[in-house]
Amino acid sequence: MNNETHIHNSQAITPPASLWPGHFFIKNLFAEFNRSNIQYAVMRNYQNLPFSADGSDLDILVHPGDTNPAKKIIFDVIKRSNGVPIGHVNLPGFLKIFVLGSREEKDKKLQWWGIRLDISFGLIFKGAANLLEWREDQIGSHNGVRVLNDSMANVLGVLKEVLHNKRLPHRYFNAASKAVFTEWDTIVLSLSPMGAGTLSLFHKLLTDTVKTDSATERCAVIAKRLQYSAFKKSPFNYVKNRIRFEWSKLWRLIKPPGKMIAILGIDGSGKSTLINAIRPVLEEATHNALFVQHLRPALLPPLARFKGKKVTNGGPVLDPHGAVPSGSLGSLLRTFYHTLDYILGYWFKIRPEIAKQPAIVLFDRYAFDMAIDPLRFRIDLPDNVINCAIALIPKPDIIFCLYANPETLFLRKQELPIEEVFRQSSKLKKFAKNETRAVLIPTDTSVEEAKNKLLLSLYNFLGGCIQTQNTED
Repeated sequence: MNNETHIHNSQAITPPASLWPGHFFIKNLFAEFNRSNIQYAVMRNYQNLPFSADGSDLDILVHPGDTNPAKKIIFDVIKRSNGVPIGHVNLPGFLKIFVLGSREEKDKKLQWWGIRLDISFGLIFKGAANLLEWREDQIGSHNGVRVLNDSMANVLGVLKEVLHNKRLPHRYFNAASKAVFTEWDTIVLSLSPMGAGTLSLFHKLLTDTVKTDSATERCAVIAKRLQYSAFKKSPFNYVKNRIRFEWSKLWRLIKPPGKMIAILGIDGSGKSTLINAIRPVLEEATHNALFVQHLRPALLPPLARFKGKKVTNGGPVLDPHGAVPSGSLGSLLRTFYHTLDYILGYWFKIRPEIAKQPAIVLFDRYAFDMAIDPLRFRIDLPDNVINCAIALIPKPDIIFCLYANPETLFLRKQELPIEEVFRQSSKLKKFAKNETRAVLIPTDTSVEEAKNKLLLSLYNFLGGCIQTQNTED
């Protein structure tokens, strides 16, 4: 079968005038792969490699025999490229890493970059043996980067969704279906480890022109047949690999790869401005797995809704002290309700998100505001009562406390009396001094300077997490 239209062997091209800040990471990664004779192929979105990922993740297929050396190269190149993993998911046959990095330009200006890496070591599904036969005739070259045949990449994209999510993905289906119609004799050679019976079902799934509502059930049948075949072929290896797979999922719940971050600050400290400034970098590093929450998890509805008021969860408060504080009993009930929302919201909403992948959940304000600014919550209780409630609430991994001269804050946003601004500023700085996870970020400078200080603090924190993990390992 002639695959010249699908396998690229292009010559090197001139890099663009304006390079993506993380281009040196991609360039070094593939240079090391090539130098070490790692058998790999980029599966899709390779058009701008090795100069840019073009806002996409980097999806790479690696020969199972090169698993350990490839992992070592990946982590070494991240470090040498001034990057640090936000977190990683390490499953049998699969590695997902979210990376945050920086680069200092000639004018000493910091440029931040981020990228998500999805590395498949062959094609392994829940303990099943490798389902993919490595074939060099399916691999070409693009600007010195090894790339997978487009048809094969689309077919694998569909197969992954079928196995892991029990559905047919729209973005790959049409191209994969066309490839199966025209190139099945070639594709079947690569997927031969799946077995003739399962391949027949997969072929029918992609070529059936009569659309039915049974696609999910048919996907599930394919997944079950692969697991049964793997068990029948080698029960011991299947059980061993399945235990490893399930344990890795459990371990992520125990020690999530993602991070929960909180940004605190008095009104006028520039929280919204700074969040908007760091958002593009964090979205790039997590491939849009950045989730911003205002004040609380909002698993429970706002208290005002119980009074029949139409309010939305999580919106900014324009008049924080506009309502009269509740009495002692009402304040206790409010404190209990908000504490319950933080606890349940973390375990049922936040924790699953950061355990699933190295996502970032970013809070604009957090429970600590109940002690710093209790009137915002309509709470009027002694500090020790509020602090006891806060002690029960799960803490963010890192807390950024934005501060500036109180008079500057008052001039920026005159919603509170200047005496209250001074009081809150004092409590915030005292909190940051006593909380080991807190970092003070001055915001009476330029937005760019504050952004760099925050991201640099996050970068150093993530680097410390990696060092601690390596020490424990």
